[in-house]
Amino acid sequence: MTVQVAAADGRSWISAKDHSGRLLFDGVLKQGDSKTFQDSSKVHLVLGDAGAIDLFVNGKKIEDDFQPGSVERLTYTKGDPEAG
Repeated sequence: MTVQVAAADGRSWISAKDHSGRLLFDGVLKQGDSKTFQDSSKVHLVLGDAGAIDLFVNGKKIEDDFQPGSVERLTYTKGDPEAG
């Protein structure tokens, strides 16, 4: 599974871990930067300014209503995004 995080509207602190809890990334994305995380089954994310982030899970953009400055803790699995 693949999760792409893009800092579209400003900078945001990001933390990403794989299914076993191993740290994949912990740092700041500046506006215009993006990171891609891959794991066989699950990716855990913490977004420090979720309103600045565009998320893509398994190639599909996640539509969200994250507010600027909000902190979001998210987990995506290989079956995501769920059809809704």
